[in-house]
Amino acid sequence: MAKVDWAKTFDLKKAVENLRVEMVGDWHQDPWGWPELGYILNKEPQTAFSHCDASGTRRPALVDVPKENWGTRPAVVLDIVDRVVYQALVDRLSVQLIGDMSPNAFGWRLPPTAPAPGVYSHNNNQWAGYRGHLSLLAGWHQAALRTDLVSFFASIPVPELQEAIQDRCASSAVTKRLCDVVEGFGAVPGRSGLAQRSTASAVLANMYLAPLDDVLLHHATPLMVMWRSKVRYHSFARWMDDIWLFVDDPAAARRAQMELQAAAQSLGLNLNSAKTDVLEGDDVAEQAREIEHSAVDGAIEEAPPDYVPLEELIDRILDNPEKASRTSLKFATQRMRDKGHEYRVSDLALAAKRMPHAADALARLFKHVFTHSSMQEWYLEYATSDWTTHEWSVAQLGRIFPSSKAVRKPLREFFANAIRDANTGLPLLSVAAQRLGVWDPPEARDACRDAFRRAASPQARRVLALTALGAGETRTKVRSWLKADPENDVTLRMLESCGFVAPPVSKDFAV
Repeated sequence: MAKVDWAKTFDLKKAVENLRVEMVGDWHQDPWGWPELGYILNKEPQTAFSHCDASGTRRPALVDVPKENWGTRPAVVLDIVDRVVYQALVDRLSVQLIGDMSPNAFGWRLPPTAPAPGVYSHNNNQWAGYRGHLSLLAGWHQAALRTDLVSFFASIPVPELQEAIQDRCASSAVTKRLCDVVEGFGAVPGRSGLAQRSTASAVLANMYLAPLDDVLLHHATPLMVMWRSKVRYHSFARWMDDIWLFVDDPAAARRAQMELQAAAQSLGLNLNSAKTDVLEGDDVAEQAREIEHSAVDGAIEEAPPDYVPLEELIDRILDNPEKASRTSLKFATQRMRDKGHEYRVSDLALAAKRMPHAADALARLFKHVFTHSSMQEWYLEYATSDWTTHEWSVAQLGRIFPSSKAVRKPLREFFANAIRDANTGLPLLSVAAQRLGVWDPPEARDACRDAFRRAASPQARRVLALTALGAGETRTKVRSWLKADPENDVTLRMLESCGFVAPPVSKDFAV
């Protein structure tokens, strides 16, 4: 068989662009914004092409991310070359995979008309479309089924997913390598299914749910066709595995529920009975608008602004913080920052320990409202308490303290100890190392040297090497650290190409 010319097979530039868009929402934020991406694209594309000719995947770092009510989301930080190749392969096949996806399914999709490989509709627009579609349907129907799937990404069975890919895509080196990559990710101990927070994974997940869209379409009613529109909408909406079906009576909703469950089980999935409801009457509009929060935005934009709906949302969050949805928390804290509205912000700080799943959104709010010096004791009390069941939350809240502002000794010692602890996960290690590298370079170098011998993953050793380099470590030492793992070859070559100048920390991470 002739060797594949991967440079002509997929669009590496488009893949890197798509990765840079998705990385804004990563569970793990790299302090340097993954500069290897630019290096691969501009100076060493052969790194990605050679990896396509290989087999298997490289070792990821494992991250446990909190969910509502103390659930845990098992996540991974993929090797950067794996991630580039994965995205490029899915982009190349995206029209075959999801080019015919229902327009009623929103997020991580190609446009419903004239789809082109790897050209996805921006998720901000998709979310606005989803919210608007829900609001419209809620005003026209007296009953609705609302449901989702149990541990969706983790539950997708790899063999069945590979078969679905092969059913839609012609046999080729691209299809074969994509199935190989998917199998490699699914073989990671404790991390079954698809990697989360990945556009490539989301495309495959949307493709895999096509049988559920067929059931929804069967039970839905068509909406009026907009003038000259080629898109035909129906009375259902899906945002990944969050599903709404609007019907005329509850019996029809229950019948659809049973058929959806059967379709899900045929895929190796299950509806989440705890989150499945059939709504009737006023509850339909009330629950749908709680998702899209249109009343809050509408009131804020009045002249003068009416903050009562936003304050009522914050009250509801604080009434039951453990179960407050991450979507609502992100929405409320974003509006508070944008409008400078500080309603019950001190109560949110007191309740933060009960909302580990929203630590990133809360950190941005607290950084905006409180002085960093006033939060140091609060943070250390939280970080050393029994409430810290998820280290991810400690990492997110640690970003309250900007690199440019000096901090007191107890906080520097806490971060130094976190670096030296072999059990520290990648998100907290990255925050602690980057901050200490600026606040106290000699201590950071010493902590990184101490930690390197016990670091748990190639990604952790990369963080230690780049931190130490920025803090004044010798290139000889940094080179030896990066040589320890083949996964860090591209990082080493990147540094060698620029004379071992430490990459700049991304502005968003530093402040």
